[in-house]
Amino acid sequence: MAENKEIHALIQLLDDEDNEVFKHVHDKLISLGSEIIPELEQAWVAELNPLAHERLETIIHKIQFDALEQEWEDWLFLEPPDLLTGAFLVAKYHYPDIRFEDIQKKLQKIKQSIWLELNYNQTPLEQIQIFNQVFYNYHNFKGSQTSSDYQDFCINNVLETKKGNSIIVGIIYQVLAQELNLPVYGVTLVRHYILAFCKKAVIDFYSEENLEREIMFYINPINRGSIFSRNEIKDYLDKMKVEQDAKNFIPATNNAIIKELITYLIEIYQSQNREDRVKELRRLYQLL
Repeated sequence: MAENKEIHALIQLLDDEDNEVFKHVHDKLISLGSEIIPELEQAWVAELNPLAHERLETIIHKIQFDALEQEWEDWLFLEPPDLLTGAFLVAKYHYPDIRFEDIQKKLQKIKQSIWLELNYNQTPLEQIQIFNQVFYNYHNFKGSQTSSDYQDFCINNVLETKKGNSIIVGIIYQVLAQELNLPVYGVTLVRHYILAFCKKAVIDFYSEENLEREIMFYINPINRGSIFSRNEIKDYLDKMKVEQDAKNFIPATNNAIIKELITYLIEIYQSQNREDRVKELRRLYQLL
């Protein structure tokens, strides 16, 4: 790690009016990487003039985003990239200090409470009814189809508040179900996220015809896990005046689900004219 004195000296130059000096300081601090974040954050809360404060905030964010981008690329090399880590990394963009272990612990508690009530000799429908009872009635998860707050799409916040958009509530539902050996998969329906209960675990996501034959019923994650059929999806698409496409009926890959999650966030920041956020999220999206 860089010497504290060197970092301190660089921080003192953050308000230098010479752009060449600032560029050198900016590039040098960023090159030192995430190891120096704690010291930069300590300096950020100290007395700095507004210019130095703003510049330091920008540098901290840049270092954190570069580190996140590397984690993102590492995740994409997994076969396949797991859904929970993908949702965690999207949340980490907004909450750089969150820890994956903390997310896992909260999910483990919920999983344990559902597992205690499940009976694997029951029918799939009965199993989902028990799952729903614990997930919605005991843990009080709630979802909405629309949201204008980025927090409603961050898994750490939704696990804390038990409220979120349909896609992140659906992701939590899906992750828990699969860990309990229930073959539940996400479907990226237009402006909505639903779940499909399949006859067995899905291995090939690219055989549309075979996938559709595997689906037993669908689950609405924001209507307390209510069960519905393919015909209701057709009615929904007709109401939305959207042409029916196979992807609206079959399980999506984890990549596709995370892309959908990022798309919602991009739309939120576009509505707020936050082009800096839009640009960064598009960068993550493009890596997918």
